[in-house]
Amino acid sequence: MPNPDLPTHDLARVVETLERHEVEYLLIGGVAAIGYGATRPTEDAGCVVRRTRANLERVAAALKDLNARLRVAGMTDEDAMALPLRIDPTTLDRAGMTT
Repeated sequence: MPNPDLPTHDLARVVETLERHEVEYLLIGGVAAIGYGATRPTEDAGCVVRRTRANLERVAAALKDLNARLRVAGMTDEDAMALPLRIDPTTLDRAGMTT
């Protein structure tokens, strides 16, 4: 059951944006399993991207188009949105793994 306190996710919009920017990626998690025909009780989604400089440039452009922002535990969305956020290939590369 979805948590009403969390923002809704538009997976189709995310996938369309990644495709439009020609990002090399894989969807993982329950959504990917469902896509392969599995019956899953969850619809979690994750995304793994190829970590080449060129692909990270495309990822950065896609994230900007999606109006990506930080979500910080214990902070309101408004407070988190006020934090400085640099979305570029170098920052993405240094971040390693994010959620």
